Amino acid sequence: MNAKRNLSGVAAALLVFSSVALGLDEGPQYTLSSLCGDYGAVVTYGANVAAGFGHEKYDGQGNATGSALANQPGANGTRTITSFGISGTYTVNKDGSGIRTLTIALPGGSTAQVIEDFVITKAEVINGIALATEIADAQREPSAVIDDQSLVRHILTLRSKPSVCGR
Repeated sequence: MNAKRNLSGVAAALLVFSSVALGLDEGPQYTLSSLCGDYGAVVTYGANVAAGFGHEKYDGQGNATGSALANQPGANGTRTITSFGISGTYTVNKDGSGIRTLTIALPGGSTAQVIEDFVITKAEVINGIALATEIADAQREPSAVIDDQSLVRHILTLRSKPSVCGR
């Protein structure tokens, strides 16, 4: 009887080991609550044609707000700074990928709609929820801020852990 119990224990250990070794362990499950708090954003436009930085706040329930600055080429070899606002919604898939649908408030009062595909690249599990500490994305549309051709990429980093957010 002990041999059967020992064999069952060995089989269970092998099953756990093989699922981890083969990558079958699902890891954390991501939800809307995984984006929660104030994130610093670093923006790259095209092949380093322009750069930007700002912040975005996520409420853990699918809403986002923020603002940013873009340093872009100006006339006669100069550089110009453009500030703009950000608001919109987001979704998060169980695998940590997602979509942000944002309205960009441009200088002069006009707006532009953009969609950004993202993936959570780093997370920390807090109270059983995988909280994104770093996010990388690419915008589907060319830049609405600096020109109509540049690819826009962001890296967002959590600046402070939220005390309450969609929990």
